[in-house]
Amino acid sequence: MKPMLMCAQGACQISGTAIFDHLDELSIKLLIEAEKPEDLFLDLKQVSDCDSAFVALLTACLQIKTQQKKSLSLTNSPQKLLAMLDVYKLKKSGLQVISQ
Repeated sequence: MKPMLMCAQGACQISGTAIFDHLDELSIKLLIEAEKPEDLFLDLKQVSDCDSAFVALLTACLQIKTQQKKSLSLTNSPQKLLAMLDVYKLKKSGLQVISQ
């Protein structure tokens, strides 16, 4: 299932499969949200699968938020994503992971 993005006032929910083959539309929409001058909160509860391409997209969003001196926060992250964030050490680079 292609990933879907729904946002309101800096809070977004992503659902579906966030893998390389399905990220084209999500990438455009999420980068537009990241460009907005406010903190960005992503609820990932409905993400059924993800891969390193999704991690790269989150890294691009984090870079934008860091340049803006704003934050990127993830909630309800799938275990697979948490494992990749540990491997790439993104938690130490300013990405906020909120456990729920």
